[in-house]
Amino acid sequence: MFSLQQLLRATATSNGGNDLSRLLRHMGGVTSGTTTTQCTTPATKHSSQAKFGDNSSHGSPSHTDGRSHGESESDLESAHGPNFTAHHFARRILQQRSQDIQRYIHTQSTKGQTRAKSSQQQQQTATKFAMSSLAAEPLQSQKPDEITASTGGDVEAPGLGASCHEVASASASAGKKPCFSSGLGEILQFMELIGNLKHTKRTGWVLRDVNDCESISGHMYRMSMLTFLLDGSEGLNQIRCMELALVHDLAESLVGDITPFCGISKDDKRAMEFKAMEDICKLIEPRGKRIMELFEEYEHGQTAESKFVKDLDRLDMVMQAFEYEKRDNCLLKHQEFFDSTEGKFNHPFVKKLVNEIYEQRDVLAKEKGATPPPAIEVPSMERSSKLVNGHDGSS
Repeated sequence: MFSLQQLLRATATSNGGNDLSRLLRHMGGVTSGTTTTQCTTPATKHSSQAKFGDNSSHGSPSHTDGRSHGESESDLESAHGPNFTAHHFARRILQQRSQDIQRYIHTQSTKGQTRAKSSQQQQQTATKFAMSSLAAEPLQSQKPDEITASTGGDVEAPGLGASCHEVASASASAGKKPCFSSGLGEILQFMELIGNLKHTKRTGWVLRDVNDCESISGHMYRMSMLTFLLDGSEGLNQIRCMELALVHDLAESLVGDITPFCGISKDDKRAMEFKAMEDICKLIEPRGKRIMELFEEYEHGQTAESKFVKDLDRLDMVMQAFEYEKRDNCLLKHQEFFDSTEGKFNHPFVKKLVNEIYEQRDVLAKEKGATPPPAIEVPSMERSSKLVNGHDGSS
């Protein structure tokens, strides 16, 4: 029988003896100052199993090389045969230890890759969610570097992944305005104004005595839904088109739906609507700033998105006129709405939809023997009306 101290002394004389000796001391729990202890075969097996079990206590079997209990015992017993040497025993232990280390490294690497993949998926999900919400580009009540400085770099800047709650907390600690600085009463007032759009009828249909005609919000809702037809191949930002559609008639919650028949010039109409938008947006600052930017973009009509949404505005009107003609059995009665949009559509897909409306309308008109009514002259809106208490001051 060999004692553990004898094995250590034997391996010290073999190749790499110093390193081997240190390894065996570590694995056998033996120091240079301990007394020699004879190891019987059962004791050796018990010691080896206990130490290997300790090394793999983190969720691994006690035999770290993956072999069964019986195989480990037979290997240790065969080590005491006539050809057994301390070097052989030490080499076997080194091989097992190497396998343990390789398995541990592989396990940690796999876990790291799994965590990295999970983190990336969560980030992509969060990004998709942000891009699909109307808060895709949150307003900043303070600069990103100011937020970082005030929080010691723990909170991300708005628009870079931080939640509204985090930004509000960071802003509050720095004495800045949070996401909603408005009082609850102002927010309720804003909601009431939006509610007006649900019940305010579109002026054009009212002037033509159309029964049960659409509301302003109904008009904006269908326009917004039409933005889902975009698939990205047109080079348009679908979310921004949806936002523009939701905002473009918001001023009418205060000033109403002004048409050429209302006796108000384009300049006066624009001034009234911009003033109304300023009053509305003040109720929900700083978020109101974004709504104002969208309204201005639509009114200026310079971006591809604003031009597309303007096409949707006209498309919804002619579609609504066709629907009323069919519902009220008065085909071609609302020809003036078609005439007012003639040649003004720009987007190729919208043009196809308009042509389809015209074709279906013509087929039905021929079947019914309908004829268009006399043309209606639409007043010009170029003259300044100089409104005084809602009336034309020039008269």
